[in-house]
Amino acid sequence: MPSTIDLLKRLFREHGREYAPQYALAILGMVIVAAMTSLSAYLMKYVIDSIFVNQSREALYSLTAAIVVIFTAKGLASYFSEIVLGRIGNRLVAQTQRRMFDHLLKVDVGFFQRHTSSDLITRISHNAAAVRDMLNMVSLTFGRDLFTIVGLIITMIVLDPIMTLLAFVGGPIAALTSRKLVERVRKAAQSEVHSITGIINTTRELSQGVQVVKAFQLEKTMRGRMFDAVGAVERLSNKMIRIEASVNPMMDTLAGVAVALVVFYAGWRSINYGDTPGQFFGFITALLMCADPARRLSRVHLKIATAAIGVRMMYELLDTPALEDEVEKKPDLEVSGGRVVFEDVVFGYVPDQPVIKGLSLVAPAGKVTALVGLSGGGKSTVLALLQRFREPQSGAIYIDGQPIRDHSLESLRRNIANVGQDIFLFEGSILENIRVGTPDATEEQCIAAAKAASAHDFIMGLPRGYATQSGELGNQVSGGQRQRIAIARAFLKNSRIVLLDEPTSALDSQTEDYIQRELKELAKGRTTIVIAHRLSTILHADLIHVIEGGRVVESGRHDDLLHKGGPYSRLFNLQFSKVLEHQQPELLN
Repeated sequence: MPSTIDLLKRLFREHGREYAPQYALAILGMVIVAAMTSLSAYLMKYVIDSIFVNQSREALYSLTAAIVVIFTAKGLASYFSEIVLGRIGNRLVAQTQRRMFDHLLKVDVGFFQRHTSSDLITRISHNAAAVRDMLNMVSLTFGRDLFTIVGLIITMIVLDPIMTLLAFVGGPIAALTSRKLVERVRKAAQSEVHSITGIINTTRELSQGVQVVKAFQLEKTMRGRMFDAVGAVERLSNKMIRIEASVNPMMDTLAGVAVALVVFYAGWRSINYGDTPGQFFGFITALLMCADPARRLSRVHLKIATAAIGVRMMYELLDTPALEDEVEKKPDLEVSGGRVVFEDVVFGYVPDQPVIKGLSLVAPAGKVTALVGLSGGGKSTVLALLQRFREPQSGAIYIDGQPIRDHSLESLRRNIANVGQDIFLFEGSILENIRVGTPDATEEQCIAAAKAASAHDFIMGLPRGYATQSGELGNQVSGGQRQRIAIARAFLKNSRIVLLDEPTSALDSQTEDYIQRELKELAKGRTTIVIAHRLSTILHADLIHVIEGGRVVESGRHDDLLHKGGPYSRLFNLQFSKVLEHQQPELLN
């Protein structure tokens, strides 16, 4: 795990050159603030001695005017530096969020199966701000507080070196205590981040699964989970407040000891050697002005340690290998017929546990090829490999004789349209969801695709037609309507290869018949690979591959495979016998 110093070094390497001029301007403003603060403390010596002791009218006018100028310059410099730092910080947050999201677009599908959406939302929404907080805290610490303390210490040394030594006798104690508090803050902050993720996760599940929650009366369970997560965040926040607040009593106590020592020494000097009160008041003013920046400086380690948790999580995300980031430019895949060939392909989600075991098959160009078999045989994995959502451990996949791994991902996926069982609709209008795969399509082209998918009539029956909002996860339209929208996407994309992954398995028989007719229209003239558990839907496929245990165990047309009496025949007879069992009671009635 990288240390806080390592994280700071990396942040400055990545952002230092770009933002160095702006940070330099901000720090210049803070240096002016520090200089004006020190000068105002130093002037107290002359204010006391010249105005109150010597009763100088000239000093009264000049020193009061100087004080106005000093504090005006300090205010303007402070305003300028805060504006510059604020703009840098906002730019950093936006830049970091874009960078993280862009990286997410380049990681493989497996990454999203290993990380919950709540975790990713937390990283992008909260961790990006940690970059700003960390860099700005360092800038403020060195540009404002440290320079202010240095300026005031120089002022105190000029006024009286011995009193300066007495004033900072408690410095080592403060530094040692601060180091011990940092580790406690780091642990609490990390736990707080995980608890925030729990809040987001529970809210997301309630929003997306509200019908299940209500149907199974899970309100009490969900309430308990949310209250536990909120309570954890509250407890951890209170713990962090206690830790950070413990700095103040320590600093106040040490400051009191320092002031007492200075008062004692200055009084002793005045009684025995006749030192002027102006020197003492100037010194004590500088010492008291040190209190706030010293307090902030003593707590900055705790705040940086808190921000470092978010920065560390951000880099964990960014350092994840972007398996789909094609650094080297690959040639485009040129698809004419769309013939697909798997040649001795091996793949496993877990090392040494292959799901696909030396699979070889052919999907002829312009024909319908069906993949059938029992669940868990690897059929859906075949489609994932063809789209390069996953990469095979060995073997090769070809389209029109071209190995797909040697060609660009963009050109591969541009030539493939996919209609699955679980249709995902984005938040937006129906028209926008049809246009998803073809952003440049005109409204007329989208409507034509909807008509081809038999979706136009139901869309026009919606309150706002094509402008109707689909809702979160498409909850404003039915399952059959979502399927038609997905088929319209595929028509609009007009790809040479179409993949159908059990697109009708969740539909009723009547809706399935309608969708099947639309799918047959979509498949005309295209290389179509379809996965279906209901064998009745693929009886007229040009080629059927039976997949068991990650291998093709039988291939052919329906009639031929049925006569062979092999795995396909047994699978077909099993389904047919179940149909008869379901129909038998109806026949008896």
